Amino acid sequence: MATWAYPPLPPARLEQEADDALARELEWLLRSLQDSLASLREGLRDCAALLAPKEPGSTLVLSSLRSENVKGFVTRVGTKIVKGDVQLRLNSLASVRGTPSTRVCLSNSPGAPELVLDQLVSVRDLVNQSLDVVDVSTWTGDPLNASFIFSQLHLLHETITEARQTLKGEEDGMKSKWWETSATDNMFDPPLPPSLSFHLSIADSALVLHLRTLESCTPAHTPTAFATDISLTGFNIRDRLFGSRHRTHDEAGDVFAWKGDEVRVREKRWQAGKRLASTAAAANDTVPNDTTPQADRKDEIYDLIDTINENDEELAELLDDADLLHDHHGVLNIDGHELDHAFSQTIGHRDEETLESRVRMARQQFGEILPKDHLNDVELKLYSRLYGEPIIRDLDLEVEHEQDDEKDPNRLFREDGEGGWEEVEVEEIEAQEDTPVVYDMELGPQEDESIAMQRTREVAEQLGGKIMLEQFEDEAVPDSAPRLHPFTTEGKFSTDPSTVFLPKDTVTGPISAILSNFSNKHVADTAHRLFGGRGLPHSTTTPPPRAQLPQLPIPLEATQRHMGEMEANAYMAALYPGMYSSVLSVLVEVRKRLGTDWIRSLISQENGPNVLDAGSAGAGILAWRDVLRAEYENMVPGHPEGAPVPVGRSTVVTGSDALKLRASVMLENTTFLPRLPDYLHTREKPTLDDQRAPPKRKQYDIIIAPHTLLGIDEDYLRKEYVENLWSLLNPNGGVLILLEKGRQKGFEAIAGARDMLLKRHISSPGSTQYEEFLESPNEDRRVEKEPGMIVAPCTNHEKCPMYHGPGQSKGRKDYCHFSQRFIRPPFLQRIMGAKDRNHEDVQFSYVAVQRGVDLREQHGIVQGDKATESAAAGYEDLHDMTANEAESDATADAVSEVPDAENTQNFHTLSLPRTVYPPMKRRGHVIFDLCTPAGKIERWTVPRSWSRQAYKDARKAQWGDLWALGAKTRIPRNLTLGDKHGEGKKERLAMRAAEKAAMEEEGDPDAQESEERTSNRPNLPIPTKKKGQTIPSWKKHADKKTLRQASKKYYSASKLTQDES
Repeated sequence: MATWAYPPLPPARLEQEADDALARELEWLLRSLQDSLASLREGLRDCAALLAPKEPGSTLVLSSLRSENVKGFVTRVGTKIVKGDVQLRLNSLASVRGTPSTRVCLSNSPGAPELVLDQLVSVRDLVNQSLDVVDVSTWTGDPLNASFIFSQLHLLHETITEARQTLKGEEDGMKSKWWETSATDNMFDPPLPPSLSFHLSIADSALVLHLRTLESCTPAHTPTAFATDISLTGFNIRDRLFGSRHRTHDEAGDVFAWKGDEVRVREKRWQAGKRLASTAAAANDTVPNDTTPQADRKDEIYDLIDTINENDEELAELLDDADLLHDHHGVLNIDGHELDHAFSQTIGHRDEETLESRVRMARQQFGEILPKDHLNDVELKLYSRLYGEPIIRDLDLEVEHEQDDEKDPNRLFREDGEGGWEEVEVEEIEAQEDTPVVYDMELGPQEDESIAMQRTREVAEQLGGKIMLEQFEDEAVPDSAPRLHPFTTEGKFSTDPSTVFLPKDTVTGPISAILSNFSNKHVADTAHRLFGGRGLPHSTTTPPPRAQLPQLPIPLEATQRHMGEMEANAYMAALYPGMYSSVLSVLVEVRKRLGTDWIRSLISQENGPNVLDAGSAGAGILAWRDVLRAEYENMVPGHPEGAPVPVGRSTVVTGSDALKLRASVMLENTTFLPRLPDYLHTREKPTLDDQRAPPKRKQYDIIIAPHTLLGIDEDYLRKEYVENLWSLLNPNGGVLILLEKGRQKGFEAIAGARDMLLKRHISSPGSTQYEEFLESPNEDRRVEKEPGMIVAPCTNHEKCPMYHGPGQSKGRKDYCHFSQRFIRPPFLQRIMGAKDRNHEDVQFSYVAVQRGVDLREQHGIVQGDKATESAAAGYEDLHDMTANEAESDATADAVSEVPDAENTQNFHTLSLPRTVYPPMKRRGHVIFDLCTPAGKIERWTVPRSWSRQAYKDARKAQWGDLWALGAKTRIPRNLTLGDKHGEGKKERLAMRAAEKAAMEEEGDPDAQESEERTSNRPNLPIPTKKKGQTIPSWKKHADKKTLRQASKKYYSASKLTQDES
């Protein structure tokens, strides 16, 4: 609160005014608090109504997860359980003969004790106390007394906190004694079994039923004689000898005093009740029974198996006591098969838990290689879902192979001509005792000559010749691997591997941890609301043109100041993967074009490279650090994997605190700026008004600005933004990367920025100055440009052949863009609702420029028509040509299709054309749509007859590659670039429909003739495509061609007949 006033007041008066203001604010706060207390009173009354003893109450369904061990219902009225019927099917609880389960029902007799939930009673009392506190604060006491209201609110907070803790559940140190608070036998009709404990409690605002089967610890209850129904046919003795196989629980081994006896918990199960309805009591009396006769029969079989196993356990104990177990070992058949496993192959497993335990045991025992027929089809299906497809092998054959190998490990086999192998007897050569230790380092170690080599040497001696041993440099490369031309490999536009797998440690893992604190549904709903629906068309995802969606900028920007928690989560989940993948693809391409020296010089700087992320909230920094880490590991071969690398200095522009907080979790040693510094309107030198030195400017080696231009509507504002980024670049080699969505508007934004940089900043031969029209007439209007160059994707510095002028062009179909595939993380899959395809091809348009350094001058890179002609002739022979061979070829063959040797020797990838569309790979030839170094779009054809290596590499070429092996034919490609004042698709369709309607109204004979032509076409038997059938493209087009030709012949014949008549 401000304590300064004008005109000035005396200190005492000023202090008094401040106290009066605080008093008025306190009074306003106390009066506003009464409205909040009234709302709280209504909520507490609703809570009290839920705990009031009013009919019909609420019914809760009890059902075990993935099994039928516990099934039934209970009805709660207020704080009491008034009705209940539960079916129990527990392995450790013996059921009545003839029934598969044990039924437990609450008694309805008037004299039966009530089953009261003590926790609900405590909550009801606390709610009533809270109502009393609110009433006292509102009516009885002084509502404007701050001390009184503070004490009442403190008391209310303690009371509500205690009630909330009671509903949440009892703490481990304060849990009630279940052996004292369990339901008594006379509450049920019929009474509970003597070894069953029935205990109800509250946990996480849910009713939880705890069932415990107990066994006595006293020796008086141990069996001392044979039972009357003992069976000797049991097979499950191995487990029974070493203890029962009941599920483990937290009370195993503890001894409790229950009903005057010491007992242990044999089996413990709990089940939470789920709300069914709050209807009349008559509707709650019945529970649907969905058991089938097959399930009952299956349960009977497993009950019989349990009885057999229990009897065999008692028999084993008796034989062990009489010291007869070793003598009658065969009677018990301990090494036999388990009955559970034997019957599960035909009738199924007991439940899902047994099936899963069987599969997990197989995984632990055998690993990825399973014996044949060890698991059935159901178990294999679960195994594949949990661990992937297993490797099935026959262990008997492996044992035989191992035994054969043990006989003689050194054996030689050869094919017998019938698909088999036969052993070849080889005489053992005795080892020489005196092995030469020293040998000639140039000749290498001595090797024994084969019979073929000896025969070759004899023939060479007879002919007086020499044996030339060819040394292969690429022996480690298998013959099946594609061997591309080195220039083709150098011009590849792709990451390695071509599909980007987002790293878990730096990207997907931290984002998943951030999103785990929020509801998946809320994050998905927010992303759908912000980015245009389920497919997120307004995010980095590029919808197909057939969707006909508006080309809007991404709604969320990293620089916007106001962004909520869920919006920040949607930004991280929906935009980060696409931005990371596209920026990584561009950075890899920049690294290839500028070479190793560029990136290693940045790493070797004193403080490392200085990088600015101006549009992706840190995704670009993560991609740059991955590129830097890969390069540093190549620089330092002994660098441990996963160890930190010097990443330099990083700066990220984030406007909102919510987004900055999330990005800071993923980025260490990073500076966060709320906005970009404005250097465009800051003086660069002292002026007449201010003679001081200009302020020091921050310079960045790399600036990454994805998805920042399309959100700026006006062209002049876009130019100011790009010029500001250019002023932030290091003038001694800084790189600026601009990137937008791969749609028409995104390309036009990037092309406009490229055109502005070429006109006003980047110097090229023939264009080193530009005219500044805003300068006064008396001063020189010519402004010198500075050195610089376009790094990618353009290999020319001419006007873009796909961009004729500023503004948006209607009807544009051709534009420069590229694609990068990445694997969607699970959270993005969940947001998009994708079930099958987990990869995405993000399309983008980009430009990367370098300031202050021009490799064209340093390395003599040639661009323009000469570079295009050289690239069309191809550089295939340049890689293997030595300097002497090049000179001899130049003098001997003066007239050649290949340009002069001077231009050919100055090879650089920046002199090559780039594929701007996916190559069309036809039968016997490949068609490229290339942007040449001369600044033109041409279509090149590479047939098989041109060159074997060129055709082979052309079949492997991808979208965005640089092509260095030439072509046989070249033609200009026709482009559909639209017009700024042209007509869009909607206008063309509307005009066509209007013309057709006008022709029909006027009765134009041409329209009638066209209708007759279409209606009189013959009906050819074109086969229709069946469901699931795949028709080859050549056959599909052949059918269309047949229909066209037949229609043309039919129409010509009918026209000739009409003329003759």
